[in-house]
Amino acid sequence: MNRRIKVKSILLSTREWIKKRPVGTFFLLAIAISFGTLFPAIYLVPRDNTLGQIIGYYIERIGIFSPVLAGVFVTKIIQPGRKSVSFLHRLKISFPVWLIAMVIHIANLKLTAPPNVPITGLIMLSLPVALLPAWIISSAFSGSDGIKNMLATLVKPRGKILYYLLALFTFPIITLAGNLITNIVNGLPLFPEVKQGTNLIYTTIITFFSVLVFTGGLNEESGWRGFAQKRLQSKYSPLASALLLWFSMVIWHIPNDLIQYQNGGYFMIRIVLYLLITILFSWTFNRTKGSILSVALFHASMNSMNPLMGVFPITTAGNVILIAFAIIVVVFDRMWSRLPKEHPAVYRETRL
Repeated sequence: MNRRIKVKSILLSTREWIKKRPVGTFFLLAIAISFGTLFPAIYLVPRDNTLGQIIGYYIERIGIFSPVLAGVFVTKIIQPGRKSVSFLHRLKISFPVWLIAMVIHIANLKLTAPPNVPITGLIMLSLPVALLPAWIISSAFSGSDGIKNMLATLVKPRGKILYYLLALFTFPIITLAGNLITNIVNGLPLFPEVKQGTNLIYTTIITFFSVLVFTGGLNEESGWRGFAQKRLQSKYSPLASALLLWFSMVIWHIPNDLIQYQNGGYFMIRIVLYLLITILFSWTFNRTKGSILSVALFHASMNSMNPLMGVFPITTAGNVILIAFAIIVVVFDRMWSRLPKEHPAVYRETRL
């Protein structure tokens, strides 16, 4: 009996601690889930057999979705109220999303899978993974009030269409402009010869939707923006909030970056350029009145440039344009000044 009372007391104390420090708890939990899943999946799970590859892959998916998982968990703690929603109602929302997500996941796997891998194997691998975005979208419609408020702008976007267009085309335009400037300066043809252009376009489109649904959009921005940025901006300016987000996300990316930047480039990309990217993402989020969808599209557009690196590589000119754009945004929007308390991108306890 005493042990039960002690456990209950610890749980209550923990809940109160989290309620007083929701953002700190969110960052700690997101990083803990990331490190606790990705490091074992990358370095401990054997990949020399099919079972190990499957288990490692599933563990990695959990780590990649850690920002939204952390946001939902902390929201449940600080806003524990629930709404009774029928299973059928939730199924009507989640099932179509699950099917669409599964198709996207299979198409993305086929881009890198060996030709002899059967489609049934890709389907079986995709079935449980597609449940994650289906759960997020259904929670935006039928979760508790706190979770619906956190995820609302994924399914009910706000703001002017101009900023959604900027989100979609900023990185393609910067990449193209940087390559044009570089080619002109070096006396090269303006546009490189593109072989298998149709396949490249298909790969870029599939990559865009895969990032949007699985590896940067729903899974990351729902937490970083929907939970953290809104709360940070209730205390700090957008610029200070972006800096705190950037610092936390640099740490969160460490398991992936240890592999991705083995050949160099870490400081320039993750420390310098990623700071500017975080500022642009934060600015877009605020300009669209706290719309997670706008930043998810921005993230997907940025990462969908990766398949084009062989044709349109990152250039110094492109980096200069990115730096200039970020500086203009900071100055024009006076991002060092705090937003009004009634701004939709600022968290308010009473907002429903």
